[in-house]
Amino acid sequence: MISPLELRRILTEWRTRLQRVKAILAPPVWDESEWSRFGHALIALLQQHGATWTAEGQTYWDLRWNLRDGGELICQAEASGAERLSLVVAQTGGWVQEASSYTWFWMEFGPNGDLLREPYWVEGTWREALMTLLVPYRHQAGYFLAGAAPTPPSLMLGHAASSDDPSKPSPS
Repeated sequence: MISPLELRRILTEWRTRLQRVKAILAPPVWDESEWSRFGHALIALLQQHGATWTAEGQTYWDLRWNLRDGGELICQAEASGAERLSLVVAQTGGWVQEASSYTWFWMEFGPNGDLLREPYWVEGTWREALMTLLVPYRHQAGYFLAGAAPTPPSLMLGHAASSDDPSKPSPS
């Protein structure tokens, strides 16, 4: 026989999984400014960590990741002088067999960082995967965690410990 506490734990675990499925089926909708910020962050990631080369007056950045189900997720940017910067996230291999690649995301920026055309995107877990690379580790939550929580001061006071935070007074 299963205890009430264990039953509650199982139900809570399944509720968390169902919330994750709901988030996948109906993801939060980003507006154009959020996609623009995401695109700028991807470009910064590419320029910092990607392979770079120049050919025929164009500068290219390329960064790739292997996918668990096979294939690669490719993030590329192309700068055409100072006039235009294009960003593409695409997949090759894996479930993309009959086509050479599948485009998940495409943006073009002008010299001032403004959008030159309406961005193209397909919702999917690729965005979440790349967000984990863009968001500092302490802010990453995945689907199970809702974010960081502070240690209760009462716990530290109960053990006569001092805080590592110099802005908080020590419990003397």
